[in-house]
Amino acid sequence: MGFLSLRTAALGVLTISFVVFVALFGRLPIFRKTPIGFLHRLLWIYIPHGISRLDMLLLGGRLVPCSLQSISQLMFVPRAWPRLGAIHRVFVPIAIAVPYALLYASITTKCFITPENVKTELAHYPYDRILFHPGNECSTCRTLKPARSKHCSICNACVSRHDHHCIWLTNCVGRENYRYFLGLLVTLSAMLIYGMCLGYKLLEENLQKVFGRGDVRWSKSVSWTTFINYWAGAVADDIRIGAIFLLAAMTVPLALGFLAYHVYLIWAGMTTNETAKWDEWKEDIADGLIYKAKRSEIYRTPRPRDESIEPTSQWPATTDQVLIMTDGAPPRIGFSISTQSNTILQAEDEHAPADPRFHRVETLQAIENIYDLGFWGNLRDAVNL
Repeated sequence: MGFLSLRTAALGVLTISFVVFVALFGRLPIFRKTPIGFLHRLLWIYIPHGISRLDMLLLGGRLVPCSLQSISQLMFVPRAWPRLGAIHRVFVPIAIAVPYALLYASITTKCFITPENVKTELAHYPYDRILFHPGNECSTCRTLKPARSKHCSICNACVSRHDHHCIWLTNCVGRENYRYFLGLLVTLSAMLIYGMCLGYKLLEENLQKVFGRGDVRWSKSVSWTTFINYWAGAVADDIRIGAIFLLAAMTVPLALGFLAYHVYLIWAGMTTNETAKWDEWKEDIADGLIYKAKRSEIYRTPRPRDESIEPTSQWPATTDQVLIMTDGAPPRIGFSISTQSNTILQAEDEHAPADPRFHRVETLQAIENIYDLGFWGNLRDAVNL
């Protein structure tokens, strides 16, 4: 019986570990055309989309996010409640309720850009003329595209400060609800760690009652094989507590990984959507296609601003850089720059000398990101303070 319990527990832990690995790393390019890449798409795209469509059809898209969070709590709390102390009976409801409140706010708060609010949205962020350019219009919404926005084909709307579309929220994460999403990651991680510690404490109490000798801890002088065997038995004997303990232990890295990733994005002054754009620039820099100059040297007279397209922004950061993309050759004297992109039109004279004002960009760090205000400034912007 002990061997069977050990084998069952080991298989469960390995299975959950594999799922966590697929969820965290299955999107890497090395796994793109492998079974791991397929399982990642199955886990994050195919299954959620199928469940979401069924949920949207039957219940308007509100059941899935809550049910995923509730199942483990319904298994764990009624079983553990009689054994909890007074302090835990205060903190457990709080640990459960706060993520639900933030989950609801993340789902119901929309960040859509409409003809009615587009002028306000245009003033939130200036165009950096690297990732975002003034005057571009969404081909679907037929409205101007503010800086840092993106059209979501799932929501069928342009989203302000678009970060990503979360399939588990059935909503886009953007300027108005990023604070709730970030709070959800923090409180969900705390709840999982708390639940894991509670599960460990309760299982440890069971083992102490059965194998302990007075004040002597049950595991003292026990071999590793016996230790693991006893723990497997404890999990099997109290399966509701044991299963949720293992689930929490295996999903804590997943939650902390997502939280750490978004802390990194805040530190870097980027959104998830912008990381893909910066990756493209990184590749072009590696290919030697990007050149940089001072804007004040290129445009002796400031270019006129169309307030209807590019209203004055209160954003504190500015830049004096001009970036252009070439075919690898340095810009020649007499070139012109496209008004809608960073590409150039070379001078007609193929023998014209290189323009000395431009220098090839060697690394991505040499490019100024005007949306990066430092960690605390980025955090205040991310939570919309």
